[in-house]
Amino acid sequence: MRGFVLFTVFLFIQFASLQAQDDPVFRKHDPREDPNINPFRNNRINPDSNLSINPSVNWNMNPLKDDQVNPMQNSSINPMINLNLNPQTNEVLNPVFMKSLQPSNRTWRGMFIFNDSNDLFGYISVATQNVMISFDNNGTWNGYFVKAGQMMYNYFTVPGVWTGMFLCYDNSSGFNLFDKSGKWTHIHIK
Repeated sequence: MRGFVLFTVFLFIQFASLQAQDDPVFRKHDPREDPNINPFRNNRINPDSNLSINPSVNWNMNPLKDDQVNPMQNSSINPMINLNLNPQTNEVLNPVFMKSLQPSNRTWRGMFIFNDSNDLFGYISVATQNVMISFDNNGTWNGYFVKAGQMMYNYFTVPGVWTGMFLCYDNSSGFNLFDKSGKWTHIHIK
């Protein structure tokens, strides 16, 4: 019986993933369909080609170089201190309470996370202008992004620990994700 339940869950997840890719909203965000939003085909939104969107050069987008965008140095952008930014303490940001934030909600509208092969990797829900909720490709809540500057967001785990990772705006259609060292992970959000 347990095997049947696991198989049923697996089929549901596969169906939901295929259904998302057939959704016209998804297609507008699909970098495989639109080269303008594909950072591997559009140098303007590729931080390896466009240094103005690369935090290794543009220091005001880099929490390792600018204390104003570093949550360990700036308490106003640290959700462990500024609880208004923390989904664990602010129900308006918490997808457990706010079902409309969940990508499985039929009225959901958000952004899609793609990996370096342009495969669907997850989902982003904009909860407020300062907080975006992150989900994996199965729709499981796995963290959140807190706005730290005009062009970037820091990534936190569900409990509120800063991972060191951060998003930088690509000046066009979405964001690119950078690791703790400021290197582009090739993950992008559209």
